Amino acid sequence: MKGRFLLYKELDITQELREDLNRITLGVSLGIVFFVCLNGAPFAGFVRALGVSELMYGILMSLPVVSGVFQLLAAYVLESTGARKKLFLIGGMFQRLSIIPVVLLPLVMPEELKWLTVSLITFFLLVSAVGGAFNGVTFISWMAALVPLKIRGRFFSQRQMIFTFTGMVGGILASWILDRIGGFVGFAVVFSAVTVFAVLDILCFIRVYDPPMVKPQYRLSMKKMWKAVVQHSNFRRYLIFWAVWVFGINIAGPFFSAYMIDYLKMSYLEITLYTQVVSNILTILVIRKWGLLVDLFGNKPVLRICCTGVSVLPFLWLLATPENYMIIPFIHIFTGIFWSGIDLTSNNLVMGLSPDENRSFYVASFSMITSVVGSIVAYALGGLFMEVTAELVKGLNIVIFGRRLVNYHMLFILSAIIRFIAVTFLMSPIHEDQSVEPKEMIRRSIHLLASKRGRL
Repeated sequence: MKGRFLLYKELDITQELREDLNRITLGVSLGIVFFVCLNGAPFAGFVRALGVSELMYGILMSLPVVSGVFQLLAAYVLESTGARKKLFLIGGMFQRLSIIPVVLLPLVMPEELKWLTVSLITFFLLVSAVGGAFNGVTFISWMAALVPLKIRGRFFSQRQMIFTFTGMVGGILASWILDRIGGFVGFAVVFSAVTVFAVLDILCFIRVYDPPMVKPQYRLSMKKMWKAVVQHSNFRRYLIFWAVWVFGINIAGPFFSAYMIDYLKMSYLEITLYTQVVSNILTILVIRKWGLLVDLFGNKPVLRICCTGVSVLPFLWLLATPENYMIIPFIHIFTGIFWSGIDLTSNNLVMGLSPDENRSFYVASFSMITSVVGSIVAYALGGLFMEVTAELVKGLNIVIFGRRLVNYHMLFILSAIIRFIAVTFLMSPIHEDQSVEPKEMIRRSIHLLASKRGRL
């Protein structure tokens, strides 16, 4: 970790902190493929292969991302014990290792016991979610204490650029293996391999310094902590916006993968190349620019511009057909540009809008609300919407852009409408110190680009 191999040389920080930032980046670079597979087409294909209903598909797809439901408990344990690193390591191990039985069960359980297989898969996914709750809430608390505010934009943007590249390469290999092996054996091979790397991710944090937690002046009960979060008006406004935004994203989120697998009949390698690779290349190209803009102008204007761009994208999916789906790489050019900014700024705002005292509980409350509303409810309602509208759309025979509308398209349109509502009406009241309006950021950015002294 020493000498010329260190990253972040340009940051004005101590050598010890620089080494810790490198360990953090190395860890996520190893573990990112685990989450690429778990939150993308590979896991969607695994659930599809189980042969469950659309509603159950939505429920199972929501389980890997419902860790926020348990983060209130995780935050209370963290604030009570202060054992941040220990809880991070234990939670991370449970989150990752619980996926192994999930992908092995269909290989060892008889077909006639399918109900038991699905039940056990649900159980282990919940165990993984609980581990993810402890892992997630401790990570944000840890990074807020470790990474100085003045370098967060640049650090997290460069970190995201690096793990985006490794995730892209790993995702291609995982998709290639799935296409070659196929079936539940292929899923077992891929998820077992990525789990090994995800465990190495956690091990990278063993030597990372854990600053002492800010101790509250007096101990609050869980009820009082929750009341404090709700009464924090600015954080509450951000919480409401993000819950509606994530609901709009996730009501259709798992069905983009299903649309490509079932409707467009794309291979896993095609899906990875046209979606993940294209968007990741753009992320690598622009993420450091977003990081610099965040440090110069604040998180809110970057988030607003990026959310507005992402709100348009579901409409473009209406143009993709089984005969011609080359619109998908075009969509993911903008996905890579805008989503990289959203990922960067959303977590920064959680850290920035929450107070130092009991911050982990603010993070947990944020994750719990967005997980319940934006993940569990959204995924389930998305599945229910697909079941209810399956026959309805056939009878209506609606044509848009010269394409016959199917229930996937109706869901995508609904998703876009909800996204626009969140950005238009719920983001403006949020206040961030020292941030500027989007128009001002654009004007000053153009001036910097035109200036010989400034380069973005």
